[in-house]
Amino acid sequence: MKIVIIYGSANDQAFMQPGRDYMDKEKVAYEERVLSAHRNHAELAEYLKQLNASGEKIVIVAVAGLSAALPGVVAVQTEYPVVGVPVPGGPLNGIDALLSICQVPGQVPLGTVGLHSKAGLNACMFAHRILKLAQ
Repeated sequence: MKIVIIYGSANDQAFMQPGRDYMDKEKVAYEERVLSAHRNHAELAEYLKQLNASGEKIVIVAVAGLSAALPGVVAVQTEYPVVGVPVPGGPLNGIDALLSICQVPGQVPLGTVGLHSKAGLNACMFAHRILKLAQ
């Protein structure tokens, strides 16, 4: 059982530090990848295919700013629960990312957290609670 954090950009990793601190403290297994839905789409699709075939109990935390396509793209390509994390930044200070994540079309199940400095922490705590259901 683990949490997989996928970042749309390496620049988003610092934003998730409170979440990583929580997982380290709680001894939650996790791994991280930087795979943009735009720049690394084929690599992202292959990675998700491998996760799907693994049979592991996984919750995915997808972190992205600006157009924030990553969480929706991930949710469409896996059966795992996906929590989207909007990253503040850009000309709209993250509002565009939040709306992109929470306004995905029907049949794209995707959770999201708020737009604030502890969003990454909330996402990791929520993902951990989901994993606990599988114990």
